[in-house]
Amino acid sequence: MSYSSIARFYKLIESVTIGGSLLDARLGHLQRLAEGPAIHHALLVGEGNGSFLLPFAQQFPNTRITVLDESPAMLRVAQNRLEAAGIDTARIAFWQVDMTTEQLPEDRYDLIVTLFFFDNFDAATVRRVVPVLERASTASAQWLLSDFQIPASGWRRLRARIWLIILYAFFRCVAKIPARTVPPVEAILAATSFKQVARETYSAEMLYSTLYGRA
Repeated sequence: MSYSSIARFYKLIESVTIGGSLLDARLGHLQRLAEGPAIHHALLVGEGNGSFLLPFAQQFPNTRITVLDESPAMLRVAQNRLEAAGIDTARIAFWQVDMTTEQLPEDRYDLIVTLFFFDNFDAATVRRVVPVLERASTASAQWLLSDFQIPASGWRRLRARIWLIILYAFFRCVAKIPARTVPPVEAILAATSFKQVARETYSAEMLYSTLYGRA
C-alpha cells in the first residue's frame, strides 16, 4: 500500500468528492478535546497530508505530536503545510512506519488519532493494530476515530454503498490498499479499555467521528 503517487493531489481528490464532509468529520471533536484533559503528547496515525494536523497544532501549541504515515511523500506534504502556515515543527516528529508491523513504546501518548486510517485494512489487520495503539496510550488517554460506515437503511444506505464501491475501486487501483470493505472498527474498539464519550455523523451518515476515553 502506498499513497505516495497521489500525495501532491490528495487534497484535490478529496475536494472533488466529499472533502468538506471529510474535514468536518476530522475536526468535529476538536473543541471538545480543547475543553477536556490536557494533551501532552498526541499520536496521529495515518495522518496523510495534514488536514487534521494543521488545525490541531494551531489549537494545541504546547502539545508534542508524533505523526506516523506509511508514505514519505505524504509526510513531506504535511510538514510543508505546517511550515507554510508558520507552525514551529520542532515539537512535531514525522515518522515513516508501517503500522501493520510497527511496535510502539508503551504508556507514551495521551491522545491517539486514527482518521480515515483503518478503512484501508481488513478486520484481521485492525484487530492486530488496535492493541498496539492501546498499549501505547496512557491510563487516561483519549482516542479520536473517524471513518466510513454504511447506514442501516433507506436512501442513505444506498448512497453510501455506491460511494464506497467507487472509493474502494479508486484507492485499490492508485494506492493498492488491501481492503475491499469497511472493517468493524467501532466494534473492535468496544472490546478495549476505551469507551465512547461522544459520536457525530456526517454526509448523510456515511461518515462518523467518535471520541473515546479510557476507562
